[in-house]
Amino acid sequence: MNILGFSLPKLVEIFEQNGFSKLDAKRVFPWLHIKLAKTFDEMSDVPQKVRQELKEKFSISVGQCEILQKSADGTQKALLKLEDGNLIETVFIPEEKRNTICVSSQVGCAMGCKFCHTGTQGFIRNLSAAEIMSQVIFWKRKFPISNIVFMGMGEPLLNYENLSAALELLLAEKVHNFSRTKITVSTCGILEGQLQQLAKFGVKLAVSLHAPNDNIRSQLMPINRKYNIVALLPILKEYKKSSNTEYITFEYLLLKDVNDSAECAEELAKILKNFPAKVNLIPYNDWPDSKFHRSTQEIIDKFFSILFKHKIRVTTRKARGTDILAACGQLKSKSKRNN
Repeated sequence: MNILGFSLPKLVEIFEQNGFSKLDAKRVFPWLHIKLAKTFDEMSDVPQKVRQELKEKFSISVGQCEILQKSADGTQKALLKLEDGNLIETVFIPEEKRNTICVSSQVGCAMGCKFCHTGTQGFIRNLSAAEIMSQVIFWKRKFPISNIVFMGMGEPLLNYENLSAALELLLAEKVHNFSRTKITVSTCGILEGQLQQLAKFGVKLAVSLHAPNDNIRSQLMPINRKYNIVALLPILKEYKKSSNTEYITFEYLLLKDVNDSAECAEELAKILKNFPAKVNLIPYNDWPDSKFHRSTQEIIDKFFSILFKHKIRVTTRKARGTDILAACGQLKSKSKRNN
């Protein structure tokens, strides 16, 4: 059992169920999350006999790094092999004033968005809280990390239980102590109640919109047939209020001759008028066998200017790690479903 995903109260409970003491748990916990120990043998204030018994019952594995790729722009992508042999990808993005990591929440993804490389893999399974935390700890052992985005493989809100367990550890003042404003959870727009639960953490929310109307969005994102834009917007406005965040980020991937016209920009500006929103325009990042193409820079600039004219808060994301398939929509592992 990998114990990287347990809060201190839960770790105490697990330890006591397995013949260890509350004191053992209190000694082990900071080694896991503050000192970032790789083995039980490093835990010098834990009795040697207890350390040996811990090794026999528990693990603190962050996965085996099968491949670590480095982009020309400094971005790094790690392919981690989990204890059951499944593979996930996680990304480190260095910038002048911050270091961001992109974390996966599932092996593969069930959403099937037409423009996303991960979606072609299909859904394998949810990651445990320990496997989510292992990605954070993997990078923290190498670099100081300031920001975390749950924008890797998978739909985070479809693994809410394990996502929330990880968020508790990440936000806890005496554990990883990340600011809620430095963590962003991305979603396709799952409206089963998880959003209302997520609001208690107060983290930023990024919503994959990618279209100004239901016709285009349903063609790109099957989830829109269940949760369309009309249903999405009022619930997102409520999330903004409940979470006390400044705004909702809408991710908008610009696809040549699909959703990048001036008419689309005008329509997007109209539906987001008077909404607490920031639009993040994303130039398309190519991947093998994709049928989509990147909009020209001229079109991207025109789309931006139309939103800006309508006083919509808008930015254009700078692509990072495209040469190692580490950019938005490019992540995919070789794990396959066992039918």
